[in-house]
Amino acid sequence: MTDKANSPAETSARMETATATIEVAKNSKEDGDNIVILSTGIKAILSPVSASLIDEVTSQIAEPEIVMWHNEDKGRDEENLSDPQYKRDMDAYERKRGIAAIDAMVMFGVELVDPLPVGDKWIKKLRLMEKLKLLDLSNFDIKDDEEKEFFYKRYIAVSNDDIAKITSMSGVSKEDVAKAEDKFQGKKK
Repeated sequence: MTDKANSPAETSARMETATATIEVAKNSKEDGDNIVILSTGIKAILSPVSASLIDEVTSQIAEPEIVMWHNEDKGRDEENLSDPQYKRDMDAYERKRGIAAIDAMVMFGVELVDPLPVGDKWIKKLRLMEKLKLLDLSNFDIKDDEEKEFFYKRYIAVSNDDIAKITSMSGVSKEDVAKAEDKFQGKKK
């Protein structure tokens, strides 16, 4: 049985959101003055991320169409919000939006103080996860400095605790933080 979070469509959508975030980041870099040691032990500067940026990134995720059914008693087509496929599609939609918001917060809310680690030990570990079909990293170009930095921050440097700090700084509600944490790094509801 294939886990929906690791399906090709899900992986493609995740990479799409990451790619959109990377492109925006290449054109704009924010500075902050909150030097911290991330929960992973990496030194960084945390900055709030604007709600408009998060909204712009998450709005790129298309909402699924509502399934319609014909109600014979009323003689008309009606929405079927209880359709199992629609519910699965909505769950995937919410997950993709959560991942896109986290990607934006990671890219714009975390500036690494130190350069990326010398060597490729961390990349080899992530490639092993890909080989085990637990990650799809095929859309990352680690020769591109911005993508490599995003790749490192997203999968190595930033944890759920760090995301919570950034969302709090950005004025995001505690409920949204909880939802984002549930979706970060493939965690399910």
